[in-house]
Amino acid sequence: MTEIQIHQAYDGTLTFKDGLNGRAIGYAGWAGFIASIIHTQGWNAFGSPSQDGGYFVAIAPHHVPEDLPIDPGFDGWHRLQLEDLLDFVGDDDLVM
Repeated sequence: MTEIQIHQAYDGTLTFKDGLNGRAIGYAGWAGFIASIIHTQGWNAFGSPSQDGGYFVAIAPHHVPEDLPIDPGFDGWHRLQLEDLLDFVGDDDLVM
């Protein structure tokens, strides 16, 4: 497995990059951000009701959430669709 580099933005969003080529392979953050990633880039989204940070994750194609160094909690990752994520966004501003 390749080394994963992690960057945390000022808003708490995490970016996971492939340590060899520097390309982003995943993001973790609030539902609205993850919804915009899967909508614009066609990535897959996952969530876990027991994930400690409350993060949702977006993963590049050909990767799985287990590739990322983030604990899913005891429930594990569940695949989400765009509509699932939008249920968590509510009336927050969402840019698509």
